[in-house]
Amino acid sequence: MKIVVSSDNHLDVNRISPTEALAFQAQYLNQIKADYYLFAGDMFNDFLKTKSYLEELNDLITGQVFFIAGNHDMLKNVTFAQLESPLSPCYLHNQAYDFPNSAWRLIANNGWYDYSFSPQLDVEEVARWKKAYWVDAGVNQPLSDLERVNYPSLK
Repeated sequence: MKIVVSSDNHLDVNRISPTEALAFQAQYLNQIKADYYLFAGDMFNDFLKTKSYLEELNDLITGQVFFIAGNHDMLKNVTFAQLESPLSPCYLHNQAYDFPNSAWRLIANNGWYDYSFSPQLDVEEVARWKKAYWVDAGVNQPLSDLERVNYPSLK
């Protein structure tokens, strides 16, 4: 079983033709005989474009495509409530997938920023910095980072 994972393609930000990228990516995944492809976020600054791209890719490859949303994908054309729901057979947020004939399980969660790995960080200072410099200021998110990390999901 071959599982391919990637993220942060940022096709719009990097001014890459989605049509050309789709053809190249489908050809490559088929060539290497990928059974599964997980895209871990940030294809476009628009959830509907990300969803459409990955559903189309799923139709073009012999394997199965799954994805979760990154902060850039969350910037446009999706609400928090929608992100928490099953929007596509390819979208796996808050779901688990058991790979057939395998002991492997994929647990998918859009996640957010977990600062417990860096306890020296001042959460309020990080929040101010993010609002000034990170794309997250544009994400319509009703939760703080810490609330998001602890939000009920696959528990």
